[in-house]
Amino acid sequence: MANRPLGVTLVAIIAWLSGFLQIIGSIVVIIAGVFVTWPAILGWISLLIGGVTLAVGVGLWRGNPTARTIATIVFVLNIVLEVLGMFSGESLWSAIAGAGLSIIGLILLYTRSARAYFGA
Repeated sequence: MANRPLGVTLVAIIAWLSGFLQIIGSIVVIIAGVFVTWPAILGWISLLIGGVTLAVGVGLWRGNPTARTIATIVFVLNIVLEVLGMFSGESLWSAIAGAGLSIIGLILLYTRSARAYFGA
């Protein structure tokens, strides 16, 4: 296997950061939403996606092409959830930070060196 490109290393780290921040934010939303309100339901979904994001970060670190596909899906879903979260009480800056990490991750996943690393 080729050496891991810096961009892929950054994406794995971004995945871990994004997943961790998403899990923390989700827990806060779930508790504040008393577990069964619409924002809390979005929080539970976001919590699940945050956990998947952490696991995918490990796969990206190891060069797994399936992890790249899952990361793409998770990052896109995260962007959608951040936009929805703005309409259910999440602060604008929190949504921008969460979506911004996902956008950067998507860009880095599809550079020339990253495509070569994943064999695409």
